Amino acid sequence: MPRAETVVLKLRPPGRAKRAWLDRTAELFRQGTQLGLDAALGMATSSRAKIHTATYASIRALGLPSDYCRMAVNQAVQLARSHFGLRKSKQQAGKPTAVRSQGIGLGTNAYKVVGTALRLSTGVQGVYIWLPLCVPQHWRDRLQYVRGDARLFRRGDEWFVMLPLKMPNTPTVRDGNGETVIGVDLGIVRLATAKHPNGVFIANGKAIRHTREGYASLRRRYQRHRRLDRVRAMKGKERRWMTDLNHKVSRGLVDLAARYPNPVLAFEKLDGIRDRIRGSKRFNRMVASWAFRQLADFVLYKAERAGVRVIFVDPRKTSRTCPKCGHATRANRTTQADFRCVACGYQGNADVVASLNIAGVAAGLLRQGPPDTARPSAAPRCGAGQAAPAGERLDGVKVWASVHADSNLESSV
Repeated sequence: MPRAETVVLKLRPPGRAKRAWLDRTAELFRQGTQLGLDAALGMATSSRAKIHTATYASIRALGLPSDYCRMAVNQAVQLARSHFGLRKSKQQAGKPTAVRSQGIGLGTNAYKVVGTALRLSTGVQGVYIWLPLCVPQHWRDRLQYVRGDARLFRRGDEWFVMLPLKMPNTPTVRDGNGETVIGVDLGIVRLATAKHPNGVFIANGKAIRHTREGYASLRRRYQRHRRLDRVRAMKGKERRWMTDLNHKVSRGLVDLAARYPNPVLAFEKLDGIRDRIRGSKRFNRMVASWAFRQLADFVLYKAERAGVRVIFVDPRKTSRTCPKCGHATRANRTTQADFRCVACGYQGNADVVASLNIAGVAAGLLRQGPPDTARPSAAPRCGAGQAAPAGERLDGVKVWASVHADSNLESSV
């Protein structure tokens, strides 16, 4: 079974005519999405079939080709479901609005990757828009596996495309000694914590938070004094700094794992991480802008090149389960940094405990297969930093199953 991945590539600067077409199509796509969203809210439904029936003709009348119309309906459904989900959980939810920054949804029949160029349909038979891509060397051989719905979006003056990949699974050579499973706990106070057989890998987030707060404070000061020119001059500086940091952390994790026989890096599934971590307004802003997804992407491609397996596990109860006796309760987590089991008295750093639990769940997946509901349990005790011994075969293990799936990249049925 192929594994799902996504890659985001930058477009080479388009000419004036192509840029005008992209801007115009993005605006029409936004209008079409808004029509679908208004219908969903008016009918109080998130049914794709009902929204499609009610709005497809109106969206088509805007001038969008058919496959773009389908993606506009998909985007409206996603926004409506998010809105209704927030209301169901009794959270404050204002009226959702389609914005241009969402980009342009590309259905499977609306685009094709030819070499290192993106060919877009214009709705006129035989007439296409060709957009050259900036493709890193390590991604070029993967473009042959592009399958499914994609998305074009703009950030500043640059355009990007998010492409879905269906990568074939390739067997990994094993030496029969079992896997060395290293769990990685991601967070804000500590960007990454990984307990391994010879110690603990820590990427401390304190200095990172201080730097990011400095950027935010500087932007507020410039905006308060209406120095928008200074704000524009800072554009992208923090993002580039964070990208460089994620490259360094991901390289450290992969190099650490590569020291051990049959290494496996285990992460929590990142879906909904911003909803699970809540705190003060300042803390929430930090979480909302944190590049968890980018760090996972960097680890994935570096690990593949180094021959390190990467799997993702259910995050539930990993921070409140005792790795010694398996007792799970909120009371085990006395503070953000401290863990003390109320059942057996086991004590340790909370992030290290979470790392051990993630490794334990991953080892269970390797032994028994990848049930999506796998959670920490009272696993056999292991040596310091070493997860429970795993089986040698990985048949059927879902190594990479779109850890940050975008619903707009899924074809409607």
